[in-house]
Amino acid sequence: MTISNVQTLPTQMSSRRGRFSGWIFFAIAFAVLAIAAYYTCDVKVVEAVHRAGLDTWAKKWVWVRKLKFIWPGHFLFTLIIALLVAIVHRTGLQGAWALLLAGIFSGANSVIKWAVGRPRPDWKTGTPSFTANPFKGGIKGLFSQENLSFPSGDVALAVSSAAMLGYLIPRWRPLWWAMAGVVAFQRVAENAHHLSDVLAAATLGIVAFHCARVACRLSPDAGHGDTIESPAIFGPDRTVETTPNRMQETPYLSLVIPCYNEEENVPALLTRVEASLQLTQKPFEVVLVDDGSTDSTPALLAKAMQEKPWLRVIRMAKNGGQSAAFEAGFEAARGEIIATIDADLQNDPEEIPRLLPMLDEQKVDMITGWRKDRQDTPFRRWQSRQANKIRNWISNETVNDSASSLKLYRAHAIKGLRLFNGAHRFFPTLVKMRGYKVFETPVKHSVRFAGTAKYGFRNRAFRAFIDLLGVRWMKERYLRYQANEVKADSKTV
Repeated sequence: MTISNVQTLPTQMSSRRGRFSGWIFFAIAFAVLAIAAYYTCDVKVVEAVHRAGLDTWAKKWVWVRKLKFIWPGHFLFTLIIALLVAIVHRTGLQGAWALLLAGIFSGANSVIKWAVGRPRPDWKTGTPSFTANPFKGGIKGLFSQENLSFPSGDVALAVSSAAMLGYLIPRWRPLWWAMAGVVAFQRVAENAHHLSDVLAAATLGIVAFHCARVACRLSPDAGHGDTIESPAIFGPDRTVETTPNRMQETPYLSLVIPCYNEEENVPALLTRVEASLQLTQKPFEVVLVDDGSTDSTPALLAKAMQEKPWLRVIRMAKNGGQSAAFEAGFEAARGEIIATIDADLQNDPEEIPRLLPMLDEQKVDMITGWRKDRQDTPFRRWQSRQANKIRNWISNETVNDSASSLKLYRAHAIKGLRLFNGAHRFFPTLVKMRGYKVFETPVKHSVRFAGTAKYGFRNRAFRAFIDLLGVRWMKERYLRYQANEVKADSKTV
């Protein structure tokens, strides 16, 4: 038995409380620093910046700030990043809306500016405004805030965006915070804001981030799984807990099925799979990988396991995407032959008995199905054709339907292959890279039995293209060598 990466509920809850407490600590710390700066060093910082000529140098950055789409302190930049999140991130529109909402909440700085009415330290005159009344803005300031300073709107927006992007895409967290730091530095260096303005804005940005996260109900694992951040490392986070199968006989065939929110399909799927695999007249098992389903799929599978001794269920700790589910299933499978299909019944399990003999007939290590007559919408068929053409062109392949889930492998051809997010679209190429032979054959494709598709143009096209470039690089750089151990009685070394 291997150790699972599944955490217990108390551990997860403790982790959530830890993250929440950490952000609150930083918000309070920034607020305290802002108060301390206001009473101790705001004026000194303004004077030091002016004496050093840093404000004159920093104002040369104005041309950069005019390019709003590359300046993190402007909402246009946040809008563009939100569109990218909607396209390529696993949270989709939810993550994009959370990012925009964080920016909107950070806009509370305008009301605070009006209420406080603190002037900027260097307003047009080139000298600090030390004698101005810091708490007098009036109603006029609500509509004209060009000369109001506390807190910095650019910094509040940059910090709220950095916090949300760091939450969604943790791999790039240092980049997001570096961008926010640049914005904060520029506002102080230009003498457009006091140091306390920037620190107070950081407090506001963190509060805005938390409000947006709660409002959009982002889960604590929003930044994990099938995302644009880095895949899991090769270590304890990629282990699968398995238990001895109730069947005494070691299976010849293992059917691996990734499944995510397929409550409408599970009963029919298991019935058809059982009838189909019995036709092989070989011992079999079905390894169904529940990829963090949130509907009644887990309950249906738990009940089915009591009635079907050939059924094994691997429960992912959280939704990790199709590639992660496949890898977990491959690791758990015990058969000499491993077959795969999708849980939506668009892949007919009845094809497996027909394809199984082809491994020996064609003397290959993998059979991959070609959905030659796809039962999908015209647009989906068109985008699949274009995707396969581009995939073959860039990866120097000739596979007609690389992403079809209906496949059969000799276990040694697929076991031990460490995958990445999106790898399931490139299995034929990855198997060939290991030196094994692949044969493609047309297979039947059916209209979806029930439920809704989990993948479409939005969450496939852009990710797949990036993955494709990576596969091309891997193919060119893949190690190929032969080596033999020299025998002790050999005359040559």
